[in-house]
Amino acid sequence: MEKIDELLDAYAYEMETVSSGYEMMGRMLDRKYVESRLKLAGLSDMYIYGGGYLGIQLYYAISRSVNVFGVVDKSGRLLLDVPDIPVVSLEKFAEIYEGQNVIITPVKFYQSIFRELSEFVPEGKLMYLGEFLGGRL
Repeated sequence: MEKIDELLDAYAYEMETVSSGYEMMGRMLDRKYVESRLKLAGLSDMYIYGGGYLGIQLYYAISRSVNVFGVVDKSGRLLLDVPDIPVVSLEKFAEIYEGQNVIITPVKFYQSIFRELSEFVPEGKLMYLGEFLGGRL
């Protein structure tokens, strides 16, 4: 019975993660809302962490309004082949980072990414996508 409870907990966690991602994708389609969040957060020059769907969508949602230097991904590539989005590996990012804000897009691995980036990015410069789109600023 304990294994069934563990499976159900894992399933519930996965469903919550997927649901959260879809909700954020929807919010990023509302250009006026995204603009208001950019102003509220005072963002201008920044990077996006995460080369998955959320990172790509965020790039398209904000790149007309703020200077997005690129998308950072551990692998150094995007999930989809999108040639007009500049991508940098985490290793290269650590070398070129100069104090810009970073929005972390992956829902599932946010905490470990935050810890990894905190080694060279000041905590006040890191923000989770959920915080940017609807959490506290």
